[in-house]
Amino acid sequence: MKELPISIQTFEEIISRQMVYVDKTAFVHALISKGKYYFLSRPRRFGKSLLLTTIKAYFHGKKSLFEGLYLYDKVDEWFIHPVIHIDYSLVDYRSGLATFKESLRNHLLLQAAQYQVELTSRSPSDVLVELVQKLQAQSQQAVVILVDEYDKPLVDMLAQEERFYENREILRGFYGAMKGLDDQLRFVMLTGVSRFTKVGVFSGMNNLQDISVDESYSTLLGFTQQELEDNFQEHLHALGQKFSQAASDLLPVIQEWYNGFSFDGRQKLYNPFSILSLLIEKQFRNYWFSTGTPSFLLDLIMAKKQLPETFEHLKVNDLTGSAMQVSQLPLIPLLFQTGYLTIEEAGLDGFEPYYYLNYPNREVRHSFLVYIAAAFKQKDQFDIQPEALALRDALIEEDIDWFVQRLESFLADIPARLHLPREAYYHSLTYLMLRIVGARPLLEKETSKGRIDAVLEFPDKLYIIEFKFARKKQVKNPSTLSQKALKQIKDNGYVQPYLGQGKRILLLGLGFLNQHIHARLEKWPES
Repeated sequence: MKELPISIQTFEEIISRQMVYVDKTAFVHALISKGKYYFLSRPRRFGKSLLLTTIKAYFHGKKSLFEGLYLYDKVDEWFIHPVIHIDYSLVDYRSGLATFKESLRNHLLLQAAQYQVELTSRSPSDVLVELVQKLQAQSQQAVVILVDEYDKPLVDMLAQEERFYENREILRGFYGAMKGLDDQLRFVMLTGVSRFTKVGVFSGMNNLQDISVDESYSTLLGFTQQELEDNFQEHLHALGQKFSQAASDLLPVIQEWYNGFSFDGRQKLYNPFSILSLLIEKQFRNYWFSTGTPSFLLDLIMAKKQLPETFEHLKVNDLTGSAMQVSQLPLIPLLFQTGYLTIEEAGLDGFEPYYYLNYPNREVRHSFLVYIAAAFKQKDQFDIQPEALALRDALIEEDIDWFVQRLESFLADIPARLHLPREAYYHSLTYLMLRIVGARPLLEKETSKGRIDAVLEFPDKLYIIEFKFARKKQVKNPSTLSQKALKQIKDNGYVQPYLGQGKRILLLGLGFLNQHIHARLEKWPES
């Protein structure tokens, strides 16, 4: 079997070592043929760096690397262009304004040295201009600029607002300098995670074509189902052997765990890091999420008291979420751009686009909800799992008293500043814990007579759950609320769609009075 290129981000190394490479060069050909200035946003570990090194190899004229790939015989002449490749992982942007400027300047000077070009300018923007002009004069070919993670000096500084604005001003002048070099540039591409900084950073560079949600490039990064099956057959077979199953029988499980990212609402994709990790380690577990969740996202969720239930099947009209101020960061676009939500469906409402967002797959949903629960309780994520499993065991055993006790304990640990005095708060946090245990609550499920709050399925039983909430002034006893909840399930016929499935049906009414819960459980007659 060919070796898998886990965490290898250089096209030349992958090809030279004869590792598995999913051919994306048809997209590269389209990019270099049709346009000149591009911007692409994708979540981390999605292959942005590999894309840039593939483009770099093309512009360096390394035709032999492309043998057997789409691009190989699609180019008449392979001209060699100077390439400036800016990688912010090699730049110190954390240690202050002066250090950032000097480090960025030195990063450019090292590239100039590779072309034996001497520079005298001081500011990063002036150094860039001088470097482009001298490279173009030296080679008599237009210059290529590739920027990897353009927003890293900003995203990593969100918790330090003053440093964020300092870095933004440096980048604004730096990127703005490119616009005056148009006749000396052949191709420019900037990649990053976020789009919210785009307006603030690229105010002087308004000629960028944003292909982040362009249908033509929706599968530019990531693996489609067909690409997975075509390129990784031997590895899928080896995975099947580990679990004593045919590879074809494992595909639905692999899809549930890792497929589902979409940037157009139609094509579904695997994150390369997760799927390669699965094929190497041969274990179904969290890979991509564990490589690092930005703390600023959890801080933003806590600050906005955004409840996890509202992240599913969410309709929005804007995925950019541009913001000039850190305090105005829009949460939902950020969750999409960073990969925690993805486009489930896209369409037009008249002439305006709309998008339905959801968690992409089991890996992301489960891991993210555990992180949110831990953040709400101000505990480590590993402390949440035993509590969730206790809730699951109580429901499996139909021990509702124990279920209520554990749920009350969970709510009681949440600091008062995070509480919201409304039904949706308890509704959503209960949902959060049910999701973590692996159950499938279908919140607000429509029926002909109303909406079911939650349907919770296990292999042998099914819970139909209704929530009721009140304040002390309205109701003195939560048992009154649970009784009303149970009555609503019966009166509205919520049971009807689930009859005849061969599962025991349990009706569960939950009454919330502040942090006190009362539950009523009834078994639907077997007949």
